[in-house]
Amino acid sequence: MAGGAAAPLRRAACVPEGPLNRPSLELTVAINHAVRGPDEWFDEPDDLDRVRRALDAVTEIDEPIRASATLAYRITRAQGFGEANKRTAFLVAKWTLDHNGVDGGRLIPPDDRQFADLLVKASMGRDVELEIVRLFRGRALGLGVEPRPVAPTRSTGREPHGR
Repeated sequence: MAGGAAAPLRRAACVPEGPLNRPSLELTVAINHAVRGPDEWFDEPDDLDRVRRALDAVTEIDEPIRASATLAYRITRAQGFGEANKRTAFLVAKWTLDHNGVDGGRLIPPDDRQFADLLVKASMGRDVELEIVRLFRGRALGLGVEPRPVAPTRSTGREPHGR
């Protein structure tokens, strides 16, 4: 900075280390049942295999911001419930953040038009997973939260991709 001392750099807080808390099928079904209105029940059963596959998409992801974005996209895209897939995806994504040291309410506000529009696109079959990941990561960095550092690989002791 010209004419004065440089402002100190603030380090963003990292997401806490440890195993990722992932939502269970039972929790996801309970969330879906809680958000459905009385007029949103039909004779066709929910396809829980689709929901399970959506949840399984994050078994190898240990970073909560990416996991929550992936879950939001996959649950919406799976259309495993007769109704309320997008609302369920929204709440499961928020739960994943909240239960992994990130304030889901700040990262995904209730009136989030941009995220809602991406979920609508996902429900129509568009591949917007990476867009949701980028949205969440950008917001997290804006809030001063950095994703977890990448753990070194077992075989080399170095981080993947030459970092």
